[in-house]
Amino acid sequence: MNIKETLNHFHKEGSIPEADVVELKNDSEARKSLVAHLRKNPDRDYSIALLNALIDLRRNPQEELPFETLMTACYILGMHGHIEDCLLIWRAKETDFDTHCGLDIELMLFAGYQKTIDFLKKQESPEAKQALEYIRLCGDFDSLDEYFSQQISPWYI
Repeated sequence: MNIKETLNHFHKEGSIPEADVVELKNDSEARKSLVAHLRKNPDRDYSIALLNALIDLRRNPQEELPFETLMTACYILGMHGHIEDCLLIWRAKETDFDTHCGLDIELMLFAGYQKTIDFLKKQESPEAKQALEYIRLCGDFDSLDEYFSQQISPWYI
């Protein structure tokens, strides 16, 4: 996967090549390279499009999408630090029963526990209320700094 070509294609065509999605699904090195590149060269539009594409793929019963790929896309989006993106990550978590159970809730808390809680409290959508309730039920988030540390990659990347 040539990341610069992928990003150029996305910005010209508005889509992510299927071959790149397949490579992200199957290759942990491709996921690591993408994370490293986007840490240095943030691209929120691409990150949103990638997560939306993977959510759609996950919803297709004919496709298989490993958690690692979906979680990496959530992580990448969270790296941009836009608190409103926590709701898109919640949407990814709620894609199906397995993602609800398997996708780390910590991914929603990229901006910090209290900031996320405060943001969700101000939202009127049913999704925001569900996410807020779920986060509160989960309890302990003492190691968020470690989870989002640039020195330690999460297990799924």
